[in-house]
Amino acid sequence: KPASKFTVIREFIRVKRLLKNKTAEDIANLPELDDERYEMGQRMNEHLAVSIYHVEPTMLPLIIFQLVTTSLKHGLSPTSSPGFAGLGLLLCGPFGKPHEGREMA
Repeated sequence: KPASKFTVIREFIRVKRLLKNKTAEDIANLPELDDERYEMGQRMNEHLAVSIYHVEPTMLPLIIFQLVTTSLKHGLSPTSSPGFAGLGLLLCGPFGKPHEGREMA
């Protein structure tokens, strides 16, 4: 089922609240993710993002937001980079905020 615009915007607002007043340097200095369960979830979301893009592209922003949210709340991992790059892509494209998008990517 396609993700509704309302759902995507709601999740975007949640991510923006988590990012409030954080610079790229603040994000880079977050601690490492040390919980194996979250790490596994992050890896699953990363693999899911590739598949979901081909099957139901409207769901991709939700996967990206989940990657970013987990990174901000629980720490950085190797899967954080694609999450923040994806957020940068969304900010530059559909959300029309290229200056913020460049900082995230």
